[in-house]
Amino acid sequence: MGAKKKSEIICRCNNISRETIEEAIRNGAHTLNDIFDTTSAGVGPCGGSCRRKLGPLLEHYLKNGTFPDKITEDLTGKVPGPKKD
Repeated sequence: MGAKKKSEIICRCNNISRETIEEAIRNGAHTLNDIFDTTSAGVGPCGGSCRRKLGPLLEHYLKNGTFPDKITEDLTGKVPGPKKD
């Protein structure tokens, strides 16, 4: 069998796939705010529960230049996002 295709949905509220998020990161979204603005992931009505996956995914890419096969969710709390006025 071939490698598992990275089509998993990361942001369920806005139906944003891992593939879309990875493409945004490759195209220059190098902060969480960039990812939020580019893909609308992380800004859904749930309050951004997918940010626990977005942060580690972005961090791994910025550190290694590659995406991890499996995203290790940050369970220490929500990754800080943009402040709302």
